[in-house]
Amino acid sequence: MSMQLLERIYQQALPALEEKQVSAVRIGLGLLAVEVDDGALAVSYVLRDELPPGCALIPADTPLRGIAAREMAAWAFTGHNPLFTSLGVAVLNSVVDPAAIERRSRDELAELIHPDDQIGMVGYIEPMAQFLRSRTAKELIIFDRSREPFGEVYPESRQRELLPRCTILLITGTTTLNRSLDAILQQTNAREVILVGTSTPLYPEAFRDTKVTRLAGSLWRQEHRDAIFAAISEARGMRALSAYGTKVFLAVPKP
Repeated sequence: MSMQLLERIYQQALPALEEKQVSAVRIGLGLLAVEVDDGALAVSYVLRDELPPGCALIPADTPLRGIAAREMAAWAFTGHNPLFTSLGVAVLNSVVDPAAIERRSRDELAELIHPDDQIGMVGYIEPMAQFLRSRTAKELIIFDRSREPFGEVYPESRQRELLPRCTILLITGTTTLNRSLDAILQQTNAREVILVGTSTPLYPEAFRDTKVTRLAGSLWRQEHRDAIFAAISEARGMRALSAYGTKVFLAVPKP
């Protein structure tokens, strides 16, 4: 479904992509940013632990700057590896209507959580985990491939056992980059399934027929373009970029 989902998002975005070009790209160790020629930009994650070996992750004959925005956006579902997919998702998010997104955004997460909820996370986001721990006395069920070797999270092998117990499940948007979202959704019947993080595609209608109920992502302000690009070039993380964006929380319309 992930590829079909991203292709559906691409089709929704096509009118906004037309006649736009990619004007700048920054790829850091943890994040990347793409800017289109009207100054709009978006940030997405770099899944460096899942990239192929070698130093040439982008072939020399693959242009970045100056290519049609619709061409790079299509990498979201045709990309050869998660880096190409992430570039595609960033382009897709760069052409959303920020005013329309902000009008729809409602900070409702706290209201969605009941005292007896079992909360799960796929992908560890520290500030979010701290907030969730403040809302429930139950232990959070957290999965994160990159943290498994350190014993900080449950092993991925226990997802089939533990995910069905969760009544609220937060899933990082990076699962759209490595095509793992489908398998996770198949294992949950949570009341609320929330896709979170700056790699979350901000296209609620595209998720209508999925189990995802909310999208929690970010808009990035054009006036902070230089600061965003500089921070990414220096391998900074989301904490360093947080002052330059606006978090949004969107309900997914259901049939």
